Amino acid sequence: MEKRRVVDIFTSPGFLVTRLAHEMTVELDRRLQTHNVTISQWKVLMFLWQQEGCSQAEIQEQLGLEGATVTGLVQRMTRAELVQRRPDPVDKRVQRVFLTERGRALEPVLGFLVEEVNVLACKDFTADEQAFFVRLLTRSLHNLTDK
Repeated sequence: MEKRRVVDIFTSPGFLVTRLAHEMTVELDRRLQTHNVTISQWKVLMFLWQQEGCSQAEIQEQLGLEGATVTGLVQRMTRAELVQRRPDPVDKRVQRVFLTERGRALEPVLGFLVEEVNVLACKDFTADEQAFFVRLLTRSLHNLTDK
């Protein structure tokens, strides 16, 4: 009878990646709070900084969120004056999401906070180690998503 191998949780890549993601999220969330932005709002802002004027359905698809989640997020972000919704000029049923001046002005500020967290997470890594780490994470992610 073959003996079952017990996985050591503290050396399990899945556990370590999950724990790292959690700790980085907590740290980033703490920093974003100083600008009254949540992690979820930051994700939408990041997307819009690259592709402003998308529909809520496009945001939903690209960020992997539920429709109701995106609707609620965009409503709260509109009240916070981070974004504004405008009807599509061709199809009035479609709402397009655009950045406000405040939402646009946060890009360099929040980008700096994200970079600070990345630097903190990779403290004491050489430049080569950091690049290698990112390559390994990217390759591992592709292993699970490119089926």
